[in-house]
Amino acid sequence: MKRMLLPVLFAIIGLGALGAQTTIDKPAATIKLTRQEVISVRQIRADVERLEKASGLKFTAEQRKQVLDARINSLLFVQFCEREKIVVTDADVNNAFAQMKESLGPKATDADFENQLRASGVFVEPKVYIRQRLLFENYVQTKRAAELKAALQQPTADEILKAYELAKASLVRPDTMRVSVLYVDTRGKSDADAKKAKATLDGIADALKVNPGKFDEYALRASDAAGYKAISSLYLEKTTQNRTLFGAELFDAAFKLKAGDISAVVQSPTGYRIMRANEFLPQKQLGLSDTVPGNQNMTIQQFIAYQVASDKEAKSMDKLEADLLAKLRSEATIKSYDDNLKW
Repeated sequence: MKRMLLPVLFAIIGLGALGAQTTIDKPAATIKLTRQEVISVRQIRADVERLEKASGLKFTAEQRKQVLDARINSLLFVQFCEREKIVVTDADVNNAFAQMKESLGPKATDADFENQLRASGVFVEPKVYIRQRLLFENYVQTKRAAELKAALQQPTADEILKAYELAKASLVRPDTMRVSVLYVDTRGKSDADAKKAKATLDGIADALKVNPGKFDEYALRASDAAGYKAISSLYLEKTTQNRTLFGAELFDAAFKLKAGDISAVVQSPTGYRIMRANEFLPQKQLGLSDTVPGNQNMTIQQFIAYQVASDKEAKSMDKLEADLLAKLRSEATIKSYDDNLKW
């Protein structure tokens, strides 16, 4: 998921529950940048209770004050955008929502996306959050273009080398087997269909015992009509996580093979597999010119450069945001009633 530009306190509340203050509400704060607005104790209490439920914690008086500050920030930012005529359309919000949800996977639901935001510490309604994020991006692009351009400069060689030295201990490729796979997925199939699928692979396995050289031909002919599919190249790293992910039988069978060997039919948690070992890559300390494990199209140097650039951009955005909030607070009239946060 693309990095959220607004920090937690800037969007932890958002504007999803900004009802008018009733006559029985006590004020938690009043703010005015372009117009007077009242934040009621009822609103803040509802915010706090929602956050306490999500986090499983009981908030202190100081934490309640932080929640109030978050709502003040949101209101000031909205008034600022109205004043400066910074806008985003509903279509912009909906498109961003769809793209960000899709980044979680083609089958991700609205609930999956909301849960991802919660895990990131964002407890506001997703589209409210996205709207503020897009407004902030528009502000940076239109009002702070020079700072944004400076933040997007490519990392220098010294910056890449420094980052590599810091990350070096974790840049180790474990023992890795590169395999080609013929497989049938039995998830959702009836027992009869699963048995038929296994019989298809059993027949291929018997043929490969006679002529191992036909493996590539079988891979080429793989299709739904053929009753099996193929993965031309899969890098299987020797890690505990992968043993759990692929299943012990498949994982162990792969690492018993030598380059050129073809396995028997192996059952996995998702179906049946035949593997051919293409090459074994022993554990290695990765250098800048090596490729990233699991992504043979990116070198370690490119990966680190991307990480350094992302970090520089994030820090720049954080500073721009902090500067903006400080400016808005200095221009606005804000009065807090901290005693009313005691309940």
